[in-house]
Amino acid sequence: MLVSLCLLAALIEVKAADFNGEDYWLLPRLFDLDNYDECLSHPDGLYCLGSFHLTPAEQPNHVYDLMTNYSKELYRFNRTVIRRGWCVSVRESNVTAEPMNRFEHCAAEWARSRRMRARLLRLEYCKSHSDVHATRSPDKSELAFLIAIAAIILLNAASTAYDYATRNNEKKIALLATWSVVANWRQLVEPYKSQQKSLQVVHGIKVIACACICIVHSAILLYSLFLYEPREMEQVIANPLTMTIQNSTTVVHMFIVLSSFLTAHNLLRSDKQFGFGTFLRLLAKRIIRLSPVCLLVIGFAGTWWPRVSDGPLWPAAVAEQSKICREKFWSHALFINNLVEPDKFCLLPTWYIAVDMQMSILAAILTMILAKFSKKAVPILVILFIGAIVLNAGLAYIHEWKSMLYFATVTENVHTLFRDIPSLGHFYMSPWGSLPACIAGLTVGHLVHFTEGETLGNTHKRRLHKLFYILCIPILVGWSMLGNYFQHIRHPIFVAAYAALERSFFQIMCILACIALAIINTTGWRYHNLFHLSTGIVIDFVG
Repeated sequence: MLVSLCLLAALIEVKAADFNGEDYWLLPRLFDLDNYDECLSHPDGLYCLGSFHLTPAEQPNHVYDLMTNYSKELYRFNRTVIRRGWCVSVRESNVTAEPMNRFEHCAAEWARSRRMRARLLRLEYCKSHSDVHATRSPDKSELAFLIAIAAIILLNAASTAYDYATRNNEKKIALLATWSVVANWRQLVEPYKSQQKSLQVVHGIKVIACACICIVHSAILLYSLFLYEPREMEQVIANPLTMTIQNSTTVVHMFIVLSSFLTAHNLLRSDKQFGFGTFLRLLAKRIIRLSPVCLLVIGFAGTWWPRVSDGPLWPAAVAEQSKICREKFWSHALFINNLVEPDKFCLLPTWYIAVDMQMSILAAILTMILAKFSKKAVPILVILFIGAIVLNAGLAYIHEWKSMLYFATVTENVHTLFRDIPSLGHFYMSPWGSLPACIAGLTVGHLVHFTEGETLGNTHKRRLHKLFYILCIPILVGWSMLGNYFQHIRHPIFVAAYAALERSFFQIMCILACIALAIINTTGWRYHNLFHLSTGIVIDFVG
């Protein structure tokens, strides 16, 4: 259903209200790019990319009035800010001035012809012919990355050879075959086998959610480009049906819920006594599993990524991120990149890896502590869940942080990939922002453990389970669609409360949806009872 709504939203055209076609074409072009390769092929070539803020040079100015009126709607680009990639060496003859001054003079001349003034807002770069054609030797970081790649290749070759040589040997050391290409490929393509059939639904949910997240992130990249006709992208955001996407950032935190649930579930079902040694083993396994791929991607981004391609938008999109990746490499290695300079992003989606690691550590510690309290652990977790919500509401109110709903629906913010939005780095990507999700997952994990073996034979309650199974997706989509109404409420108390509650409500609904799916897909009774207990907690919480 969610995918169908997204496709429908993309197909429906929303007309720009109260703005006819003739007036629209009087507006200056929002984006404009000269030919990058042709410009820098000349020895004196100079190409600059940046944005300018336009103001009227004299009044009245009909075109400027149209620009400001058009920009009043949040879903439209700010037409008083233009983005230009110009071949300055062709447009400006003064070769003695600084590149930035030449770029500003080009914009001033262009604006003067339209009875306006242009002020440079942000200079992305200025590149000359020599900058593009100069050969640069690899530095120490780039060489270190190549050495790491060579080491991985050697490990794969050696492990594969060992795996092949000992394929029929019962005394084969499994650890030495860890890097085997053949063994890893076999494990990747073979059917998944689970001893607990009821938990297979979790893996299905994760796959579907990951696919949706990849689609949304790919669509966001379109807004960061220099579009020939940006009005079509404005119309997509303006469509009320796309609110299911714009207000679906809470879906990411569902992974935190599942991760915490599995941490508690695996610890509590173990027959072995767990202590500090168990915690260290869990932490080591997670680091070993996540670090190689994560650091390989960050290492590539911080070294060779800018060299891969070129073009008018490539330096602006890649060079700054690459520099941040190099500076914050060790914070990524320690999984604290969301805490160290949170306003600087290296590969935006990587914030989740840090938060997931932090929440997994917290989940393991809380599970070990609460194991001593037996069934009292669930009420304690419910109290902690409410406390985490109150904490986030208070922080959001004090620091004026907002939910993604309030800035993800603004086209300008999407275009800049939410640059200079404090709510993103300090709240959405923070560990305290994900704290309710972590505790919610722990609550479900403890419920599963303490209801195991119990039965629930009430036919009326079984019908309730099936009803929620049918309604869970419409409820989740409906909650997202309410963003069309909530985004117009700007009272500070409501904004803070919504920032704290929106994800928590979604997480509760996701938990109940997972339980309902598990009920339908398993013959066991324990999830029936779990659903009943979870529903009771939600009712008590709301009541």
